[in-house]
Order: sequence, then structure tokens, then C-alpha cells
Amino acid sequence: MALSEKTKKWLKKQNISLSGKTVLVTGANSGIGYKTVETAIYLGAEIIMACRNIEKAEVARENLLKDYPDSKISIMKLDISDFSSIDTFANEVISNKIDIDVFVNNAGTFHRKGITKDGFESVIGTNYFGVYRLTEALLPYLKSLPHKVHYFNTISLVYKYGKISFDDFYYSEKYNHFAVYARSKLCLAKYTYYLAQKYQNTNLFFYMIHPGTTITALAAGGFSEFIKNAANAFRWIFNSPEKSSLEMVYVLANDLPSGSIAGPRLFEVWGYPKENRVRKLVKEGAEELLSFTEAELKF
Repeated sequence: MALSEKTKKWLKKQNISLSGKTVLVTGANSGIGYKTVETAIYLGAEIIMACRNIEKAEVARENLLKDYPDSKISIMKLDISDFSSIDTFANEVISNKIDIDVFVNNAGTFHRKGITKDGFESVIGTNYFGVYRLTEALLPYLKSLPHKVHYFNTISLVYKYGKISFDDFYYSEKYNHFAVYARSKLCLAKYTYYLAQKYQNTNLFFYMIHPGTTITALAAGGFSEFIKNAANAFRWIFNSPEKSSLEMVYVLANDLPSGSIAGPRLFEVWGYPKENRVRKLVKEGAEELLSFTEAELKF
């Protein structure tokens, strides 16, 4: 389904073109990732869809080409929960000297109790450790590019409720889906803000984006049928995936400073995007977190 007229009107007001730019989006075959790709195509960008399931990515690509037949869309294999896949992907980007102007880390997981291939709790292992490993692998290459690179990490509104304890980092003693997810997104927010400070006065710009309240296949999969039916009945209070995909454009159009957060404008929950406040819990404690992370990942 092509972009709505309301979205096109909003995009026109942003007065921005991505013509000549390459936008890479992870988890791009459905939901917010798919709409992020579509928005970038509409603004003239060339696209790289980095997806775990190549068959689904091909279907998504064909659907996009029906509405945007002149667009340039390529697909790369990436499973953000698998370090070997991450390393292969990063090596391919670097060895092929793939030019990237905008990188959007959208892929993630929610409410998936289990263990990754590398032995970590699934949610933290994917949403934080996976993004961390990918980012660290790509940073030297991205820093070498002769232009600005805008790097987006997708967090969640629930990061505000996250708490970090290194005594039971994975909630192995008393597992709680919400707490694990909130912790993974808080860790990612801290890491992103740290990178923004570390790479000041370089070509690298780092941002946190979040969709507020939205119902996608990823989110819906974590709830009971009753909750999903209730959410569907009150769908008007949720952002659509399309509206939730616009934070990237808002950041670029308004040239927000590195380290900013963009999310919905109404109580950070609903509506078109605006700059949100970076809270104290994001700004503090990154060094201890990164020291723990490096020890866990054996960097």
C-alpha cells in the first residue's frame, strides 16, 4: 500500500530530499522497517534492505517496486541475533565498499524467551548485544567515508522504565518480559548517546528514535488474543507503522544534534514526530555498561 496522502503532505512540509543518498534499514521487510524504506524511496533514496529472511525481503521488494517501479532496492542478509551473520554482513559492507548515508537499526525482538545462537538471553542478545556488535564492526569503515553518516538506533518508549543491574543482567532468577525488553532498550539508548559524545566533530551522527505506541506484528506477537482484540478495537489511539516510521525524516529535515531522541509529539506516545528530551538515565552510566558488555562479548 502506497503512502497515505496525509503522510505525503507531512513529508512535503519537511522540505527534504534523499535523492543521491543510500539508506540502509535492518528488519526492513515488514512493519515500521518496511514503511521506513517506503518513505525513503518516496524521498528519492536508494535502498538496502538488511533482513533475516531473504524470501520475505524479496516479496517486500516486489511490493515496493509495484508502487515505485523506478526505485533502486537491494537486499542483504542479516540476522541481528546471530553474531556470525552480523560479522558476515559487516565484512560484506566493508569489502564491497558499500556507500551508506543513512543507517537505520530497526530490527529487534520482543517477548521472545530463549537463548541466541551465541548463548545470550534472546531479547538483550538481539536488541542490545546484536546492535552493539554490528555497530562496532562498522564504525571504522563508516568513519572513513567522505561524507556525513546518520546512524539511527530504534529504542522504545519503555526505555524510561528500564533498570540495569549487573548482578542479574538477564533476569535469569525471575524472568520478566517487560523488564528484559525495557533493559535492552535502555542499554541501547545509553550506548547510542555515548557514541554521539565519543564521535563529536567527526562525520558520524547518532540518534535514538522510537515509535511511541504502535501495533505491529512484532508487538502484537507478545500479547494474548484478548489484548490484541482490545488493541484492534481502540486502534485509533495507536500510531500506524507508517506514522511511526517518520522519525528518521524529522531528524534529517531538522538537522538535530547528534545524541538526540525523536519520537511522537503528544506525551512521546502518539502523533507526528518531534525531538524528545534526553533523560538523565540515558546520559549516565555508559562506561560501566560498556565495560560489562565488552567482557560479555569478549571484545
